[in-house]
Amino acid sequence: MNLAQVLRTAPDAPSAFQSARQRSAELYADILAVAPGGDGRVDAEAVQSRPSILRRTAALLSEALPPGTDRLVCAAPDGIAATTALALHTGLPFATVTGTGDDARLTGEAHAGEHTVVVVPLVGTARDAAPPVLAATRAGLRVSCVLSVLDSGDRSVADTLLEQYGVRFHALFSTTPSRAPLGSTTDKKEVDPR
Repeated sequence: MNLAQVLRTAPDAPSAFQSARQRSAELYADILAVAPGGDGRVDAEAVQSRPSILRRTAALLSEALPPGTDRLVCAAPDGIAATTALALHTGLPFATVTGTGDDARLTGEAHAGEHTVVVVPLVGTARDAAPPVLAATRAGLRVSCVLSVLDSGDRSVADTLLEQYGVRFHALFSTTPSRAPLGSTTDKKEVDPR
């Protein structure tokens, strides 16, 4: 029996550990506290400038990484902070995408055939995630999913990414309070991308 099990079964022991749901709810409350947009939007820059939020975000995002992920990809400059935190937490290397639309290019080391996850800190539309997905695909990487910290709550983001690019979408939280904390919006069971 481990310590958590002992504490759970002891009638007078206080709960010393937070559940995953409690950790997630606390992080979401902290994100909303530091970055209120007032109009339902969240200031992603304010969120990414807080090391304690980035550390906890990286831990939760790492739980959503599909097994066998070789590399992370993000759009520069918006995704650098969250992706760096996730890379430090997991030890996975990452590459960045610069430019937009057809001009989006992968920079940094990446190898064709690598199983890749695109990290986008705040997704408002599928267009926010499309440039890094397309640039990674053009470079020969196999993109298995897009991970986001915040989702605008628009179901079309997940649907568009799946239909147009064959890529799952997973956000930790919705900016719509009635739907916060989320989980995967396209696939509850994470599978090995290989």
